[in-house]
This record gives sequence, C-alpha cells and structure tokens, in this order.
Amino acid sequence: MKHSIILDACTIINLLRIDGEDEFIFKLLKLLDLNIATLVYEEVNSNVRKNPLTDEQKKYICQRIPQFIPFSRKTDSIIKDISQDYFEQVRKFTKHTKKDNGELISSVLSLCVSRENNSKVYFYTDDFPAKEQFAPFFAFQQIGVIGDSIDLLLFLYWSKSDFNEKSLMKYLQDLKSEYNTPLKQLVSKIQTKKDSFSVKDKKDRNLNDSIHKIISGYWDSNSELMNEGILFFTSNNRYPEIKSIINQFPDIDKECLLSQKVKYTLQSLASNRIFKVA
Repeated sequence: MKHSIILDACTIINLLRIDGEDEFIFKLLKLLDLNIATLVYEEVNSNVRKNPLTDEQKKYICQRIPQFIPFSRKTDSIIKDISQDYFEQVRKFTKHTKKDNGELISSVLSLCVSRENNSKVYFYTDDFPAKEQFAPFFAFQQIGVIGDSIDLLLFLYWSKSDFNEKSLMKYLQDLKSEYNTPLKQLVSKIQTKKDSFSVKDKKDRNLNDSIHKIISGYWDSNSELMNEGILFFTSNNRYPEIKSIINQFPDIDKECLLSQKVKYTLQSLASNRIFKVA
C-alpha cells in the first residue's frame, strides 16, 4: 500500500536544489502518491526567485515544477471538501492568525486525504515553526506524521532498492551545505560589523554577549545558542544595524534547526546503519 505524501514548498525546493543531472530525487518523488495544494505550487514559483539559489538551481527547479501540476489540488476545492465552517475551526484550533499559507492549506489537505483513504498520511515541511504549530492538530485528528526533507530522504533510501547508502550520504552532505550557506553569510556579515565596532560598542556587554552567542552557536553547531543571540536583536530596537543584517535572512531560524538535524543524522549514520531490505 502506498502512503499518501503531502509536500510543502520549502521541502520541494530543498530537495530539488540538491538533485543531480540524473534527476534521481525528482524521479523518486514522482513515484510517490503525491498531494500538493495549488497554493504550495504558487509559493514554490515565488520562493524559488527569492531564495539564495544559484542560477543553475533556479533553472533546474523552474523546469520541473510544472510536472507537479498533476498532483495538485485547488485550494478552494480543499476548503470546500471540509466546509468553510470547519476550516475556520481548524484556524482556531491551530491559532492561525496570519493569512492562509501553504502550511495551513497543506495541513487541511492532509486531513482530507487521510479521511478519503482511511489511512494516515505523511506531510513534509522544512518550516519548523509550522511543524510545532500544526503538530497538535495532526495528533488530535490522528492525521499522520509531520516530517522534513531529511526524514523524506531517509524514507526514500530504505523504501527504494536503487537508492544506495553512498548516495544518501552525498545528498545529506549537500543538504547540510545548502542549509549552512545562509548561516555562513549571516555570521560573516556580523563578524565584519563587529570588527568595525567603536570603543563604546566594545564596552556594551549585551551587544557583545549576543553577538558571541550567534558566532559561537554557528561554529559549535548549537542552534539554540545561535537563535538566542538572534532573538535578542530581532526583539530589540537598540541595535538597528545588527537587526538589519539579520532581517536579510528571514528563514535563518529554520536553517539553524535543519543544519543541526542534518549534522546529527550524518553523525548517527557513521555508527548506525538504517535497516533496508535488499
């Protein structure tokens, strides 16, 4: 039995950005029982132009996105399937006060598909705040599991006979490099700013302690410490120049968590093999 898979925009982008000329990941994705909200499809087309991708990556992703259309379901249709009234109940349960986005509609799509197929589904998103927001809804409704790109790669590895361990390690390493790129850029800009501090700035303990947390958190792969330093500046208007640098990387909190998870996964695989039937 094929389990239904629901994909979010960030997961689609992150997996296709590490795919090779042989289109191995893309071909594997197309073999799955995919379900994608049209809003997610639109977000992919929009975000691929905003994300820090190479021109080659953007071209590759844009050429393959149209092939996901057969797996898409219109947003209006998804809401209609559960009724507008129940959709509002979902918004209330999940405390969703922002405008409708891919994560919300994908969660509702997951609910629809689980009931249509009378089975649990797998929703993959690399948006960690969204995972925390919708996890209680998935648990209460017994919809299924929320994972991310790393989880999906591991699933594809053990479920597909032609996906070998060497390829898995390569894709995870590539994913780690992609996650680390914006982190490295952020830390570089903050370090440059720190090097130009005035005498007054150098005596500001709160300023220097928070910058130290960001830089040390990056080098020690401690996302919690790094996010603590970032939060200090994003919630404080006393240091507009540092805040402005951080605002150039709106998804940095997700990148920190994903970078740490992929590092942990690689370390685990170095001493533990994932069981796979030959």
